[in-house]
Amino acid sequence: MKHNFPVVVLLLLLVQLACAQQPLRLGLQQAIALASSPRGSAQVQLADAAVAAARARMAQARANRYPLLTASVSESNLTRNLSAEGFNFPTGVPNFTIPAEVGPFNVFDGRVEMTQTVFDLSAMRRSRAIGAAFDAATADAETNREAAAGQAAHDYLVALAADERVQTAQAGVDQAEAMVTSAQHDVDTGKAADTEMTSAQLDLAARRRRLSGAQNDAALARLQLLDDLGLDFNTALELTDKLTFRSGDDVDLAAEIALALRTRAELKTAAGRREQANDEAGAVHAGLLPTVTAYGDVGPLNSVITHTVGISARITVFDGGRRRAQEMESDAAVRQYEIQQRDLKRQIDLEVRRAYADLESAASQAQECDAARAFSEDELASAQRRYANGVAGNAELVDAETRESRAHEDQVQAYFNWNQARLEMAQATGTAESFEMK
Repeated sequence: MKHNFPVVVLLLLLVQLACAQQPLRLGLQQAIALASSPRGSAQVQLADAAVAAARARMAQARANRYPLLTASVSESNLTRNLSAEGFNFPTGVPNFTIPAEVGPFNVFDGRVEMTQTVFDLSAMRRSRAIGAAFDAATADAETNREAAAGQAAHDYLVALAADERVQTAQAGVDQAEAMVTSAQHDVDTGKAADTEMTSAQLDLAARRRRLSGAQNDAALARLQLLDDLGLDFNTALELTDKLTFRSGDDVDLAAEIALALRTRAELKTAAGRREQANDEAGAVHAGLLPTVTAYGDVGPLNSVITHTVGISARITVFDGGRRRAQEMESDAAVRQYEIQQRDLKRQIDLEVRRAYADLESAASQAQECDAARAFSEDELASAQRRYANGVAGNAELVDAETRESRAHEDQVQAYFNWNQARLEMAQATGTAESFEMK
């Protein structure tokens, strides 16, 4: 079970959430820790419950190794019909016949009984299968934590990108409002026609619509993130990380594939299921062997201490083909898990290679968007100077602002794609719980 985020910090988050006076300041790693914690997503909670059930079954299997000891006490008052039980024959003794009934009489019996399985290879293999099932359930819980961490990280990135788009749209609205004020001044002083004012107002309306859509997307992204973390939907979030991009990060594809094949919890689950199937098949094959049980009891029967000690062996002589059918079924299950395990390794290899290709492409696009953003900022600065000097008109400045805004939006999307590609690589290698911003 991996917990990459300090428990103390997680507790501090919960305390801050309980106070609920200020917005919950939330970083990416904190979001991952909350989502993958026992109080996080429903998938994690269900997986932990499955592990607890598997642990209980394993404890039951261990208990079968020990003797079963029971105690009983009884007091009975009996009357018996000897004739009905066959005691109606001549005794051969003159003047003596067996009475038709006896009693009533009292019988007291206090007894301690013990049974112990001495040898049962089939039960031993079934016990091992239960242990393998516990290992598989534990690995499956780890898979669910990884999935919850990956989903929370993805939705955190979506929320970050949505916030960036809101800021970009708000900056566009501020610029458009300034242009409306400037156009109004030019119209009032006779420096511009009414069409300049109309154009500025139309641009402002379009930018306000874009801001409204961006704000709605940001609100929806936060709701989804709160759902991932299992928090109340009224919780106010303040995201402390920022979308960033860092060029020059080389990724060793071969090393990432090796890491994935070593750490992916799905492979551990598949290995556990295969081992469980092997042990269950062994238990069926072991059904040919006898089972040996020792038993005994001791206690007073009225005033006499009586006891029984014995040992028994049991073997199936004929079962109508049941064992053979079970052998065929269990062998087929083993082959299925072997095929699934091989295919899973191939799929993991493919996922890592796809994530690597996406990461390389996203890095290239982010670099191009950085260059385009720089060019658009230079163009906007030049247009602003030309407009201030009266060389350029309102339309040229609005066009420059629009291109700069679009370049910024493209950059935000490129940064999101790059971080998302990094997250996909972390998910492909089974390290989503340790994912962090760069």
